[in-house]
Amino acid sequence: MKKIVMAKNLIAVILFSFMFNCYSCGNIYAQDIYNKEDQMFATSFQDLTNKAILVTHDYDIQMQKWKRGEYGNNTMVSITDSYLPKFQELITMAKNLHTPTKFENVTELYLKSLESELQSNILFRNNLVSSNSTESMLSTKLYSDALKYEMESFRAFESAAAETDKK
Repeated sequence: MKKIVMAKNLIAVILFSFMFNCYSCGNIYAQDIYNKEDQMFATSFQDLTNKAILVTHDYDIQMQKWKRGEYGNNTMVSITDSYLPKFQELITMAKNLHTPTKFENVTELYLKSLESELQSNILFRNNLVSSNSTESMLSTKLYSDALKYEMESFRAFESAAAETDKK
């Protein structure tokens, strides 16, 4: 279980750094997009990613406390249960984005990222209860997948925005 937490912590640090850089890039691209619909999407997408960063960061703080022994497994299960609806809300927000055609891949990839993170957290929670090593490994894999999808989403955003700049 410690390996899961260490892997999640490492991935969270990498993810936070990458998201911060992409957030900066998103601001630049949002300013350069000429089409109002594209600009509205960029703003909405940026709002969604900002909210996701906060939820993930807040949850990671709780994970750190658990890792340090400040929380027991039962407390961490309760904390995870309280965060699952927050992740589900982010998924709903992603599904409800008004996405221009050229940004559809951005939204699809980001949605996969959020769904993978949610499933990772569910499996992590279940592992806390059952100590099932399969759930532990799957949780870590899904968290890695979430990071991968998120990076792909940001790259897709940059690519679509760059295409807009060429026009």
